[in-house]
Amino acid sequence: MLKIRNSYAFFVTVVFTLTSPLLTAQEASNSIQSLSIPYSKNTAIIDGELNDPIWDEANTVELNIVNYPWNNVSSPVKTTAKIVENGEFLYVSFVAQDPNPENIQASLGDRDTKWGDDLVVVKLDTFNTRRLNYQFMVNPFGVQIDEINNEMTGEANSSWDAIWQSYGKITEQGYQVELAIPYRILNFSDNDEIKTWAIELIRLYPRDTRLRISHIPLDRDNDCWLCQIPEAKGFKNAKAGKKLMLTPALVAQKDQYRDVYDSSNDWHSDSDIEAGLDLRWGINSNTLLNATINPDFSTVESDAGQLSINKTFSLYYEEKRQFFTENSDYFSSNYNLVYSRNIADPDYGAKLTGSKDKHSYGVFITNDTETNFIIPGNTQSRIASLNTESHSGAIKYRFDANEDLSIGAISTLRTADNYHNYVFGFDGKYKFDDSNSILAQWLSSDTKHEGNFQDQALKLNFIHSSEYWGIKAEHQDIGQDFRADLGYMPYADYQLDSILVDRFFYGESDSIWQEAKLSGQWQIKHSDKGELLEKSLATSFGIDGPLLSYVDIMLTHAEKVGLRYDPSKTAIDGNTTLFTENQAVFHLDIQPSNKLYSSVDITLGDKIDYDNNRLGDYKEISANIAYNATKHLEIDFYQTYGSLEADSANVYRASLSELRLSYQFDVRSYLKLNLVYSDIERNPNNNPMVDVSATNNDLSAQLIYAYKINPQTVFFLGYSDFSYQDDDLFSLERAERTFFTKVSYAWLP
Repeated sequence: MLKIRNSYAFFVTVVFTLTSPLLTAQEASNSIQSLSIPYSKNTAIIDGELNDPIWDEANTVELNIVNYPWNNVSSPVKTTAKIVENGEFLYVSFVAQDPNPENIQASLGDRDTKWGDDLVVVKLDTFNTRRLNYQFMVNPFGVQIDEINNEMTGEANSSWDAIWQSYGKITEQGYQVELAIPYRILNFSDNDEIKTWAIELIRLYPRDTRLRISHIPLDRDNDCWLCQIPEAKGFKNAKAGKKLMLTPALVAQKDQYRDVYDSSNDWHSDSDIEAGLDLRWGINSNTLLNATINPDFSTVESDAGQLSINKTFSLYYEEKRQFFTENSDYFSSNYNLVYSRNIADPDYGAKLTGSKDKHSYGVFITNDTETNFIIPGNTQSRIASLNTESHSGAIKYRFDANEDLSIGAISTLRTADNYHNYVFGFDGKYKFDDSNSILAQWLSSDTKHEGNFQDQALKLNFIHSSEYWGIKAEHQDIGQDFRADLGYMPYADYQLDSILVDRFFYGESDSIWQEAKLSGQWQIKHSDKGELLEKSLATSFGIDGPLLSYVDIMLTHAEKVGLRYDPSKTAIDGNTTLFTENQAVFHLDIQPSNKLYSSVDITLGDKIDYDNNRLGDYKEISANIAYNATKHLEIDFYQTYGSLEADSANVYRASLSELRLSYQFDVRSYLKLNLVYSDIERNPNNNPMVDVSATNNDLSAQLIYAYKINPQTVFFLGYSDFSYQDDDLFSLERAERTFFTKVSYAWLP
């Protein structure tokens, strides 16, 4: 049984100490008038002209309040929205006036890429539970962004891609946007009664600062913005309609590879053509079934580069595959128990998600032709693979008892020959009031892999968020033998206690700064036996400024252990060295114009040289420049340089360069070139405990043409290759290259 330790008692003491004075605060009450959504028998042509008769029947909403970062101040620009529905679509239009249209920040781009542009937003909570909400965003050229926000976890699923219509155009007075959101992509109570949803209409206006303009005020003492948006009544004739979508896909690929160390070795080729089928069936407006046979689960566009040198825990990569991203928020919990990038190459999968009244659930299962998972630890983790196929699955249930209390259960599994990992647990969230909440999760695991073992994990969080203060206290206790092989949990044999305190400051609406934050954090980590792993103190100060700038400086003092002398022993005391790290971190991002964005991060100080178990002097500089040369052409360049010195000599120097060029012909088609070059130089004479190659260079290149009618009806044509160089090669040698094409079509019978 999981032991109650002194650290847990400390966490409870902190929570009650913090909440006692805070719980006396009165809840703010916003008397916001609900919206009435008119019904019309007409339709609209989504062309940005706003001249269809249906708009004469729409409800007009003025967006005249800046509710962030200004505190509910009158908007400096005029924005008029209209909203109406016809039983099949929810129609929304925006007329966004601008005194200087030449300063509008917008360009053409791929879906879900234009987060920094001028945007208009439709925020929908279709069950009015204030737990989940859809968010539909459009820039002045009609480029779409959509996501699902989870109020329970505070996370957003920006990989969710729905099929809806939008059109935007820049005018002499500003810009205007037209949206049509089909009910078949939404979950809601499908009946013949008048329905109550929650809706907010928003304009994001980035100039010297980024203003959030809305039709409602927001209370800074209420951390839940979703809880404050007004109800919208209507939708009596709203029907989910035909919610069956079949998406057949054809993928052709030719892979070529060779042994770069053998000059006589010629290219070897593998060609493959595969057909697959995806099914998306809205059984009703509350329940969605996704199924796939022989799917193309490849990620078409390459992941962003990351330096992995001198890092002891597995890197995290974002999920981009459609089967996993849709309704992935139904599987969210306090721990990340469903990290679907662990599922590498499934040949089939099925997923069922739904909600009814106070209940929501999700279940999925896949058969993976590969079996990869993370072996966790308290000083390092590693990736393990089994040469066998496996079944993976998860089930999650949540019960929303009332507006303040939600409880849930989750279970995950991975099974293969002579291997399994089962996880089961409970989680919950309780809101004491608008500013204070607590989250908890308890888990138990059973694993068969190089032995049989069971263990447990516990995570508790207290969160206070008000106008001037933010407080986060956390306790974790993960047993030595706990494993969650379907999730991203790289730590085990691990206890954590931490507290973060933020103090916020606000400038006037006409000042050169709008918001500043002073922070302090303390944390301590132990092994399951109470042996010290790390303790640290950090303080930081951040402030925004003109030209959408933000500056942050952080100072950290930490004591932490290196890797074990004898990895076969789990002991920390007597088997590791305790080092002291002092670091300073500087961050700046700024937009000098509406076409140019830049940022820089600098880290200076001490860092453990894990391979050689000693302390070194560390420097890392990262920079990013993004330039929209025209409304079609975007140039995005990243550069990271890091170096470590120890015993008065260089240990390594690492450089990562990433260039992404994108030419967007229109909102549907683009041509992209991605280049990622890694250059790592190690000093063999100053790595006494490991054998290293002095030269480690690699170059990845990818060229893609894409045409997308919608997220599922797509055509891709591309080429990629990989080159490598080490001490045995005089130059970069191309080792792999791939030619590929993909065609898929979303058929709505």
